[in-house]
Amino acid sequence: MTIFSFLRNIARALCVGALLSCTSLVQAQEKENVISPAYSWRGCMLDLSRHFFTTDFLRKQIDFLAEHKINRLHLHLTDAGGWRIQIKKYPRLTEIGAWRTESDWHKWWIGGDRRYLHEGDSAAYGGYYTQDELRALVAYAQERGITIVPEIEMPGHSEEVTATYPELKCVGNEGAQADMCPSNEATYTFLENVLQEVIQIFPSRWIHIGGDEASRDTWLKCTRCQQTAKELGFNHVNDLQGYLIRRIQRFLTQKGKEMIAWDEALEDTTLTGATIMVWRNAAAARQAIRQGNKVIMSPTSHCYFDYHQDAPYLQPTGIGGYNTFNNVASFDPAAGLSAEERSYILGLQGNLWTEFVETPEHAEYMLYPRELAIAEIGLKGRISDISHFRKSIITQYPHLDSLDIHYFDLRKEVGERPESRNPKNSQAADIKVVYHRPFSTYYPAGGNEALIDGTYGGWSHTDGRWQGFCQSTDTIKKPYCMDLTLDLGKVKAVHNIDMEFLQNSEAWIYLPEDFRISISKNGRNFREIFQKGTPREPNNKPLYVHWRWIGTKKARYIRLQARAPRPGEWVFSDEVRINEQRGKCGTKPY
Repeated sequence: MTIFSFLRNIARALCVGALLSCTSLVQAQEKENVISPAYSWRGCMLDLSRHFFTTDFLRKQIDFLAEHKINRLHLHLTDAGGWRIQIKKYPRLTEIGAWRTESDWHKWWIGGDRRYLHEGDSAAYGGYYTQDELRALVAYAQERGITIVPEIEMPGHSEEVTATYPELKCVGNEGAQADMCPSNEATYTFLENVLQEVIQIFPSRWIHIGGDEASRDTWLKCTRCQQTAKELGFNHVNDLQGYLIRRIQRFLTQKGKEMIAWDEALEDTTLTGATIMVWRNAAAARQAIRQGNKVIMSPTSHCYFDYHQDAPYLQPTGIGGYNTFNNVASFDPAAGLSAEERSYILGLQGNLWTEFVETPEHAEYMLYPRELAIAEIGLKGRISDISHFRKSIITQYPHLDSLDIHYFDLRKEVGERPESRNPKNSQAADIKVVYHRPFSTYYPAGGNEALIDGTYGGWSHTDGRWQGFCQSTDTIKKPYCMDLTLDLGKVKAVHNIDMEFLQNSEAWIYLPEDFRISISKNGRNFREIFQKGTPREPNNKPLYVHWRWIGTKKARYIRLQARAPRPGEWVFSDEVRINEQRGKCGTKPY
């Protein structure tokens, strides 16, 4: 540590001490308003696997989070990006599994390199925490009222495990494998040994075991998985995930710990007595409660801080999505739940996944001030006056500056995509839409009238206004994922046809490789009048394009067809307009 760093840390400690005294005075004044926190779990999750962050950085966040009464720090310590915790019984996890070939996540993951290197290799990128470092960090957090909750991912998101201990892979698989084999007793020996060391480091009542997004592809081909599923009376090898989670839950219970898992664990409808971290939707919370589990609300809609917090073209590279400060502040963890159901809600948590967050400065920028809204909701249950709370956050900026906290400046917020704020008149009264290929039930937007209702999508494909079409694997019989016909009711003069598309390659959404417009007077004989396409080019920020045909034709029927570049990839559109003068076509510069 340099003398400058040493002095800076002393200054920060003095500043934090002074602020805590000041904060306690403010809290005393507000005691009548907040007698006790609304929720016992007021959390923040940091993904340390995709990018490694130092313990100095973590201590700085602990100081600031404690100031705002966040009391749970969830550390995502293992994933494909790197294994970050020393396990003495399995040294290769940190000798190899903690170090990868590339810092740039897009190049390493999307580009398909996905290799690991030995510690000390000149090209190795990564890092890990020793057990002593973690014990010291746990003690530091405890002194400030924060419990650190470790997450050890299983059985999925485990490429770094199977790369370093290939005996945990499925039978006959010589390639990379994301999921540990659930039918291999060596897997359970490994997991229990790892958790035994984790428990000795973290006194937390809870241990998070992940349990999400297991692909299970290799299980389908594994003869051992097939045999085990049969012996256990399962209908499918996928049921082995629930089997694994129940075994690990029993182990943790025997050790006096409570298991937390992501909401995919509910695919096992017999799971009970756990804590479910809900990241998808309120339906998962209700299912968890019905099965007798506690719930921590952390849905992508409000609590994912890897999403852009303002117009993507002005923001650092991100994974996509759009989650503003005001949107976070509007979150009510118990909305729509009965009084009995609410009793199962422990609290809420903001999550920062770091695929595209490489530096401490960027991490803070994504966290703050959104995590401060999470803290406020955790204390009060909900934020009744978002405008007032927003202003109060802005008044804290000088203090954040004094702590060297990097934050998003709410005063500079641009806001939602301009088109989404200016809806057009609906065309539904004059046009009927017939879908020859269905839109995805995951992204229906407004259903059959979504593309003619005059409503444009915002910055995010998940905002409920973009309609999604997934490319079939059968590209011969189903060459176009989007295929629909507009019926104008009678033959009319058509002068222009406009259509909007979105690309977000991190979500496998691409501009159409092939887009065609055909017209007909009788609905049987169509003539193509427009064809356009764009090569598949992954990008690190969303693109929004407007394609237009201009001319003069008579037609009653207009057929629109679009193909995604590859099977499993998507085409997204928000609106088609007939005979309307609009701005320039092409990629929107904003």
